[in-house]
Amino acid sequence: MRSPGRPGRILLATAAFCTVLAAAVPPGTGAQSPEIPVTGTERAVWFEKTKERQKGIEGLQAAVVQRKRHPSLKGEQVSEGTLLYRKPGLLRWEVVRPDNVVVVMDGRTITTYYPSRKEAERKFLTDSLATRAAAEFLNVGMTLSLPELERRFHVELLRGEGYFVLKLSPRGKLLSRAVSSISIYHAEKEGTPRRIVVQGAGGGWTETSFTRVVTNPALAPDAFDLRLGPDVNVIVEGGVGKVREDAP
Repeated sequence: MRSPGRPGRILLATAAFCTVLAAAVPPGTGAQSPEIPVTGTERAVWFEKTKERQKGIEGLQAAVVQRKRHPSLKGEQVSEGTLLYRKPGLLRWEVVRPDNVVVVMDGRTITTYYPSRKEAERKFLTDSLATRAAAEFLNVGMTLSLPELERRFHVELLRGEGYFVLKLSPRGKLLSRAVSSISIYHAEKEGTPRRIVVQGAGGGWTETSFTRVVTNPALAPDAFDLRLGPDVNVIVEGGVGKVREDAP
């Protein structure tokens, strides 16, 4: 797996936001029904009910399957892994197939580790717009605050047969260079998302689905630690260095 450039880090921020917004069930299958805009009182009630469901969630774990298509890629790319999250901004996303990649956000930094290459990339939230956006999106996603969402996105709510779609289109220039829209599919009765589709500005898309979701799991104290051995090259904000075995 290649190291992500700036657009890739923006997509990572978006994925982190969407992942936490979706304490989800497996994606639905089959053809979609026509989707009708939801407005007025019904729209306001949906947001309030969904926000209430999110209030009690302090963390989650899930199995993740992600499918990607892009004009520059041959066919579809599929990756599988696991996700851990805990408020206010701790995240561990470990891809196990086709390549092992570990992404950890610890509240101060976001680190992407490539075990097969013995390389890691670390960015500080205070120094990077994309990684800072990821942390902000995590918090917004867990509260599902409509005013906060509308600050960052054009927000649409659509209704299909048995489901709702929350569609977010970025307002900011930085994110809109990489992302055209984010569609989050919720089951109508349960109010839980089924899948997330991120439409890229360049014509590609990414679909993320979740299974074996556990909300508020018991997590080990070191669940969000990423200890790298002395033989790992760590790139920090453009510089290359080594870390000790006991380094965070």
